[in-house]
Amino acid sequence: MGKVYVIGHKHPDTDSIVAAIAYAHFKGVIDQDDDYIPARAGELNPETKFVLDKYNIPVPELLEDASGKKIILVDHNEMGQVVKGTSEAVILEIVDHHRLGDIQTSAPILFHAEPVGSTSTIIADFYFYHKVPLTKEMASILLAAILSDTVILKSPTTSEKDRVMADKLNEIVGVDLKEFGMEVKSAKSSIKGMTANEVIMKDFKELKKGSTTYGIGQIEVVHYDEAVARCGELMKELNNIKEAHGYKLAILMVTNIIEEATRLWFAGDAEIIKKALGKEPVDGEAYLPGVMSRKSQVVPKIQDVL
Repeated sequence: MGKVYVIGHKHPDTDSIVAAIAYAHFKGVIDQDDDYIPARAGELNPETKFVLDKYNIPVPELLEDASGKKIILVDHNEMGQVVKGTSEAVILEIVDHHRLGDIQTSAPILFHAEPVGSTSTIIADFYFYHKVPLTKEMASILLAAILSDTVILKSPTTSEKDRVMADKLNEIVGVDLKEFGMEVKSAKSSIKGMTANEVIMKDFKELKKGSTTYGIGQIEVVHYDEAVARCGELMKELNNIKEAHGYKLAILMVTNIIEEATRLWFAGDAEIIKKALGKEPVDGEAYLPGVMSRKSQVVPKIQDVL
């Protein structure tokens, strides 16, 4: 029996961690020839810790180097987001809900991608389609991940399939979706006790267009006060990150899930932000009402301009 690691992206969010846990379990049920191990490529954020603790789910193994290992990637398919050693690993599958990235494999693989709001939506559908039993605990963390990634089903990335899977999972879980979603999101919103670097990097994606590389972090808050009080410190750290990695832009989206708007702070070329988002930045900030999704509302527009 060979070991296969199921792993999400660096700076993992709840969807990335839960997708690894749930898909490793699913694969273990339908394919007992291999040992499927849920893994993570970084430390858990407070929201993910809350979800796993609430349902007594073990934290996935930290995989620091995938060289020579068999792996399945979930919730990402870009080299800038993979665990170290992925280029020397054997990638067997990818399950994702993002744009197509730049990962190459030496042999054909199973690549399952859908335009939905959460990778956990896809994996929940696998369970139901193949009639693999779901415990209340597994259904609960899948539901939490869907509500997290879709911002309680309010993000523009939310699809009808996300809503259907959330409802089907909730037949097992039995919670008020809005209340449960707010409980999950509130666990992530505080930045108290975190360094500026930790705030920016806790949900950070490195992205590429041709030879140009940039990075976007995102935090979700229920009010702006805590982040605004640290604006100067965070802006300074964005510039440090930009210089250290040679980014064209380093961005932090501070997204208010109640107001349904984003204050976007950045270091780099203001003209790119202006052209991409249609807003005149002031002192490294653009206010974006109605913007909640990095994936569908910010990244595609920046890609078009670069």
